[in-house]
Parts: sequence; structure tokens; C-alpha cells
Amino acid sequence: MKRLMIITLVLAAMTGCGHKQTQNAQNAQATQTAQADELTTGEQMLQMLNQQSLSLLVFNDTTLTTHDNRGIHDLLQLLAEQPERLKGAIVADKLVGKAAAAIMATGGVAEVHTNIISTPARELLEKEGVRVFATEEVPQILNCDRSGMCPIDTQIAGVESIDECVKILQQLPVRP
Repeated sequence: MKRLMIITLVLAAMTGCGHKQTQNAQNAQATQTAQADELTTGEQMLQMLNQQSLSLLVFNDTTLTTHDNRGIHDLLQLLAEQPERLKGAIVADKLVGKAAAAIMATGGVAEVHTNIISTPARELLEKEGVRVFATEEVPQILNCDRSGMCPIDTQIAGVESIDECVKILQQLPVRP
């Protein structure tokens, strides 16, 4: 029931339901309300992600999809099989490194909400015009035992082109 309520709140916020606003409202007020709606929606998605042990939420149009695989597998799969799901989407992801950021940017994601983002990921997304909301920013994403840099991000560390990043990532062995 709680999941249904959050999804309903996400849909209501995205479509503007529950907000009374006249045509005579000032543009500044309308802009602030729209920004608050978008932020609230992303915050709700991130809260849902954390509460339900999910790894990725993608909201596009009126559809919210949930994913629970580790790493970039779900993003790569969406980009390959359903790229329209990413185009203009709001995404909530627990952890965003440069690899995930490159896939999101290539897919045309509009907004990313995350618990943790690396500085290279934030810079890449912002350069591509993606709005970023992160609880914490770190210099780099670490590997599982925290002894070094994430091995996926290591593969694309010196690569500037998002297209080239994605080509490299698509050739790596998939680990769902």
C-alpha cells in the first residue's frame, strides 16, 4: 500500500494534480512551484528507492519503472532495449559514477536524484544539461572493498566523449 501511495504521489506531482494555480499567477511563482514539484517528485522517488532496497527508478510520462540489479546493468539494458524510457526521464539511482552518468546522458535523461554522486559524474551530467540533485558528492566511486576506484569507472576515467564511454561500457562483461 505504501508503494502505491508513493507512486501515486509521484504521478500527482509530475502531472501537477493537487495544485491550484490561476492563469493570472506571476511567472516567478509558477516557476518556483514547478521547481518545487520536480524536486519533491525526485525526493519521493529517492525515498522509495531507499525504503524498498531498489537500485534504480525511472519515471517517464506517467510510467514509473523499478530496477534492482547492481551496477550499470539496468541502465545499459534500458539504453539498448527501451531508449525511449530514458528520454526526458527523471531518474533516482542510489549511486552515480561516471559510467552511469554517461549512459544517462546518452539516453537523454532530464534529471537525476541520487544519494551519492562522484564529481566526474556530476560534471558530465551538468555539461550535458541534466539537472542533478545529490545528497553527497565524492571525488570518486570506490570499489566494493573500498581499496580503490570503481573498476567500471576506471575503464572510462580518461575518456571525455559520452558516446565513446558508452561504447566501452557496452563491450564490458555484463554482471547483473
